[in-house]
Amino acid sequence: MKSLRLVFAAALLLCLVPVLASAAETEKVHKVVPLAPGGTVSLHNFSGAVRIVGADVSEVTVDAVRTATRDRLDHIKLDVQVNGTTVSIEANKKDVGWTVQNDNVVETEFDIQVPKNTRLELDVFSSSVHVRNVAGEQSIKTFSGAATVEDGPARLKVKTFSGAIDLRLAASATSPELDLETFSGSIGIKVPDGAKAALTFDSFSGQLTSDLPLTLNEQKKGHLKAALNGGDPQREVKLKTFSGDVKIAR
Repeated sequence: MKSLRLVFAAALLLCLVPVLASAAETEKVHKVVPLAPGGTVSLHNFSGAVRIVGADVSEVTVDAVRTATRDRLDHIKLDVQVNGTTVSIEANKKDVGWTVQNDNVVETEFDIQVPKNTRLELDVFSSSVHVRNVAGEQSIKTFSGAATVEDGPARLKVKTFSGAIDLRLAASATSPELDLETFSGSIGIKVPDGAKAALTFDSFSGQLTSDLPLTLNEQKKGHLKAALNGGDPQREVKLKTFSGDVKIAR
């Protein structure tokens, strides 16, 4: 009986070895690189929240927490490159020639500080995005995750597949140029009282409401054009949803 117990214990240990060997580990990365005034930060991430804040600084500070198996951490790197006035951040740069049969990404959570006037180009797959106090033009794409922008600039392009868009413009952004689209999610926009623009809204089943006056120019099922707060033909706000409502607040 004792020998049987020993055999069983040995077999159980052998079964556990692959599990233990493939257990996820966590590592932290801290990088600081210079960025010229008015420069661009470009980021690609597959999985993990992204938080970006603008400040009165002249460099980009990247703090990241990476979670994956040891093998993936060793062969998939967090790559930060500076090319002229652009800082490129790639969360999943694979070693040349390295292949893996199953999961080949590292979950990466970012906290990034940038100069306040930085231009942002963010393209993420399964990540929420939260940007605060960045005055430069922003382009944000996320496949599965919400996008939140606080103290946002006048020029913004945000597209989500399955996630809400929450946008709060800075007080100075009275001439907004917005292009916002979500497939399955709502859009909330807070704009200054004096904001003026030509507005276009398209939706399969969503509704549009506004605290600011809208002067209707064209309307048909799933589509309308209006002047926001009296309108500005040089500024355009485009809003598109498949099944989400849009709320414009002051």
